[in-house]
Amino acid sequence: MVVFAVFASIVSLAFSMVVANKFSRSRRPEFLAWCIGLLFFALAAAFQSVGEIQGFSVPVFRGFYLFGGAFGVIYLALGTVFLLMPKTAARIVSGVVVLASVPVLIDALTVKVDAGLLDTAKGIMGNAISHGSLLFVAVVLFNIVGTLILVGGSAWSAFKLIRTHARIDLLVCHVLLTIGASIIGAGFSVAKTAGLNSVDELGLYELVGIIIMFAGFLALGRVGVTSRATTPSPAGTR
Repeated sequence: MVVFAVFASIVSLAFSMVVANKFSRSRRPEFLAWCIGLLFFALAAAFQSVGEIQGFSVPVFRGFYLFGGAFGVIYLALGTVFLLMPKTAARIVSGVVVLASVPVLIDALTVKVDAGLLDTAKGIMGNAISHGSLLFVAVVLFNIVGTLILVGGSAWSAFKLIRTHARIDLLVCHVLLTIGASIIGAGFSVAKTAGLNSVDELGLYELVGIIIMFAGFLALGRVGVTSRATTPSPAGTR
């Protein structure tokens, strides 16, 4: 059995290491936020891999649903927040997200899980817990807000780059980030609503999406750049 989530976890971990290196050299907060979000994504994909191979136990479900459902997208979105908002406002938003994450983490560790539903895709994608629980509400809210910020912010940055005829590597980066994030978001929607028998398909969406996003990030300073100047951050579009 090919478990796409395994490869998605590996690529996401490699991606996070590249971003962490960028942060260590630049100290830019958007790189830190992206690094954390990618690490959460790697953890979620790792839990998903275990679930696909051995079956989703309650602890595996908790890890997958917390890191993949609740934390992954919203922390990636914080990187976009730091790009598009004034520093003070971005710090306030990030502080709110971090504080809100604490009770969500506690609920993820304590919420009652119907283990009998963990053999279905819909159960794994949220039906195994109460829809009134803090974790479930956070997953819905964080994903909607995070996806809108991540996809919308990248798309808006790409639009501004086209209008200003900025460097092509920045444009390629934002376009690929938008496409990759959209694919991952579509994968979660499919897994949650299509009544699938497994989450294998979700792993494929995740793998394709994260590869495209990684390719976009690696385009910085490489695609269409002829000078040997220091590679700019996407923040240069702010």
